[in-house]
Amino acid sequence: MNEAIYDRPEEAPFRASGRELCCALVLYPAAYLYIRAGLTINGQRLCLPVAGLLLLCVELLNRGRRATAESAVWFGCFAACVCGLSLGLSRVWDNFQLTLFVHGLCVWWVLSRSGALLEGESGHLLPADAFNGLIRIPFGNFFLRLRTLRYGVKARRKGGEGQKRRPLWILLAAVLCGALFIRAARLLSAADSGFGAFFEGFLSRFRLEISENVALNLFYLALSIPVGCWLFGLIAGARRLDRGAAERQRAGIGAFLARIRRVPCALWYVAAGAFTLLYMAFFFMQGGYLFGAFTRTLPEGFIVSEYARQGFFELCRVMAVNFTLLWLMTRMAEEGAREKKLFLVLCMALLAESMVFAVIAFSKLALYISCFGFTPRRLQSTWLVCVLFAGCLLWMTALATGKKTFRLWMAFSAISLSVLALV
Repeated sequence: MNEAIYDRPEEAPFRASGRELCCALVLYPAAYLYIRAGLTINGQRLCLPVAGLLLLCVELLNRGRRATAESAVWFGCFAACVCGLSLGLSRVWDNFQLTLFVHGLCVWWVLSRSGALLEGESGHLLPADAFNGLIRIPFGNFFLRLRTLRYGVKARRKGGEGQKRRPLWILLAAVLCGALFIRAARLLSAADSGFGAFFEGFLSRFRLEISENVALNLFYLALSIPVGCWLFGLIAGARRLDRGAAERQRAGIGAFLARIRRVPCALWYVAAGAFTLLYMAFFFMQGGYLFGAFTRTLPEGFIVSEYARQGFFELCRVMAVNFTLLWLMTRMAEEGAREKKLFLVLCMALLAESMVFAVIAFSKLALYISCFGFTPRRLQSTWLVCVLFAGCLLWMTALATGKKTFRLWMAFSAISLSVLALV
């Protein structure tokens, strides 16, 4: 019997660079600070040093890879939200909301900086990229930090000279530089009381308070180990991503989208026409109710707060329906929207009517704010209305020109969100 059929290609031996070893060690304190930031009172002030350590690791591992403009945008949004959370600047988003935004923006920044997005940039494969960034890459490389440290120990035992000991010397030099910096700042503080008060106030925002409860500290330390594995799996795993596997995943999604293009355009003509006429009839019959905010006239039986809230939730529900319908139309129709003029006109009409709903909701919120002033919830609602309006406008641009605009919509949403994190 020919035994060659049982031969399998041997896997290449695992190797880790000195930069990966540095990051594996740095993420131990980073993960511990991360846990303390999330589980202790006023722990949000530790978010800034955690973000600094993550920035160090990401840039160290991606040294030599040119940072794209998009990755710079995502990092800027991430940094703004971190500052808003750590320094308590935001009056619009609460700490829980900002924490969610920080996590999402961090994952997206790492994927973009590492070139791990499936299309090389943000786009309509957002759900697949989000799955990769939150689950597939970090959990698929969950034990990568352990393998990296084991490789570092073995390499040190085999000779441990020159490059193999370099990461430890780098860490030692960084610690010494930090200690010398603090010593110099304290000497200056002793020379000038004003500078001393400023420096002590600055350090107090990042001082780690260790509890005397040993069991609690051990719990934080134990919990930081899997968190650190997840973080290293994301950062180093994104850099090590198998481009062939990513290409196969993208091709699989493309093949699925091609398979569902089976519905005749005639069906979508009827559906889109029915929705368009339905909204036009609604605008005509309910004009007084819908457009009353423009003339500062409330419908009978309404108060301003109820009028604004109802308009906002109506918008959200209608947008959810319209966006779902438009996605089905553009993905399941046998021909593309730009290949059929009637198809394109109907899609444009639906988007235009969606924009009218957004303008109406905005007018109601503006009336509400003019009467009672700004509050976090009213600003959040206004932000979402603007994001939905921008989404309709950019989708219309994409249909008319054939250009990709989804990335612009994501960037607009993230930038406007991060600006609100600083006010």
